[in-house]
Amino acid sequence: MQKNILIVDDSPTLRASVRFVLSSEGNYNIYQADNGKVALQRLKEIKAKGERINLIISDINMPEMNGLEFLRELKKPDSEFRFIPVIILTTEKEDELKKKGKLYGAAGWMVKPFKPPLLLSVVKKFIR
Repeated sequence: MQKNILIVDDSPTLRASVRFVLSSEGNYNIYQADNGKVALQRLKEIKAKGERINLIISDINMPEMNGLEFLRELKKPDSEFRFIPVIILTTEKEDELKKKGKLYGAAGWMVKPFKPPLLLSVVKKFIR
């Protein structure tokens, strides 16, 4: 059974790179959004089709709704999507941002540029 992953990043090139790496494994359906606001809408659309997202990979620096704002909204106690694990994939390395990410509910933090084997390893830990 295929697992569904939502990639949230404003860079089409990065989304394509992550999609390529994950698609090489063959068992993931990939959905995409270019910011947190679009991602929240996409989650509702996917749910309306009777599907569910198993993992979200999100950037931090995006227009309209950045990754931390998205994470905070996603993980609210009344959110129907609060149990979806989120991996942050960003250029940000600051410990303070990592602490905020963890506080807001991030399950993991990876720094760009990513190494494909590491990304696949991390994804496999969250999706079995």
